[in-house]
Amino acid sequence: MTTVKSLKLHKNDQSEVIDILLHGSKGGMNYSLMQKIFDECIKQGHSVANFNFPYFERGDESSSGDGLIEELDTLKFVLNKCNANDYKHIRLIGKSLGGIVASYYLKSLTINEQSKYSVVVFGYIKGYTNLKFFKGDIYIIQGEKDNYGNIEVVKNDLKDAISKNINYFEIEGADHSYKNELKEPIFEDEAMEVFKKLEV
Repeated sequence: MTTVKSLKLHKNDQSEVIDILLHGSKGGMNYSLMQKIFDECIKQGHSVANFNFPYFERGDESSSGDGLIEELDTLKFVLNKCNANDYKHIRLIGKSLGGIVASYYLKSLTINEQSKYSVVVFGYIKGYTNLKFFKGDIYIIQGEKDNYGNIEVVKNDLKDAISKNINYFEIEGADHSYKNELKEPIFEDEAMEVFKKLEV
C-alpha cells in the first residue's frame, strides 16, 4: 500500500486550483526551487501539495525504474489525499524527473479526464518526458545550457504534440538545475519570475 511520509499541504478553501509539486531526482521537496514554487503557489491563492517520492525518503540513489510505477502510485495517492478532483483545475508542476512522472500520469488519462489538468515542467528531459499525447496547456522552463537540450531541442521533441497551447521559456546561461558554470543556483529566481507570470 502506498503511503507518503512527507506531505506538506496548504489548503485554501476558496481556491478552484490545486497545484501538485513533483520534485527532481536529486533534490526532494525541500530543495530550494521546490520551496520557492510552493511559496509562490500560496501567494497565487491556490491550494498546493509538496511531497517526497518514496525512493528519496529511503535514501535511494534513483527512482523505481523505467515504468516509474512507485512514483505514479505515489502521485495518485497524493491526488486522492488532497481531494484533487474536487477542484476545477489541477496543475502538475514537475522538476526534471517530476516532469517525467507528470507526463506518464497525464498520458494514462482519457482525453476527457485531461481537460482538468495543465502541466509546468522545469527542466524537460527529451526521450523521457512524454507530453505529446496531452491535450492541455503545457509550460516548459528550460535552461539555455541544459545538458539534456536547450529550448530548441524541446520544441523539436514536441513538434507533433496534440496540445494547442505549448509555451516555451529559456533561461539564458542556466543549466538543467538553473545553476551557472560554478554550480551556483543563481538562475532559480529568474526561472521563478517566468513561473509567476504563467496563466492558470
